[in-house]
Amino acid sequence: MKKLNLSSIIYRLVASIQSVIIVATFIIQYLTNKKAGVMHHVYYKKYQFENGIFSPENLQVQKIISIILIIIFLVLLAYFMKKRVSKFFKVQLVITTILSIMLFIVVSSGYFASKLAYHYFIIAFSLVLVIQVVVTMFSYKKLDRR
Repeated sequence: MKKLNLSSIIYRLVASIQSVIIVATFIIQYLTNKKAGVMHHVYYKKYQFENGIFSPENLQVQKIISIILIIIFLVLLAYFMKKRVSKFFKVQLVITTILSIMLFIVVSSGYFASKLAYHYFIIAFSLVLVIQVVVTMFSYKKLDRR
């Protein structure tokens, strides 16, 4: 049996946490159709979010930021694909790029905007992207030490 080192265990734990965050958001959306209490809470939070942090102006800013992030990660991906770096780092960079594209889709898509848990989707995908950026940075730092 292959021996797992600490960084492998931490990476698997972080990947599991990211998956749980995304799945939990879809579960919240599912429960808004099944449970009145969940629907009431999500509806109330939607009202708060729309009048606060997720106002239409702030959503436009978030779209612009996500486009900038997509461009940055695509440039980094193109740069490091030519460089001689580990496959793990390249995979993490691809995942980060995909997540930044997914964040843009969530923010600007009519499909997600029509959902009651729309703001929870934005929060979840933003959080997962931030976690993934940290993982990518640590995997690059790990390359630096070698």
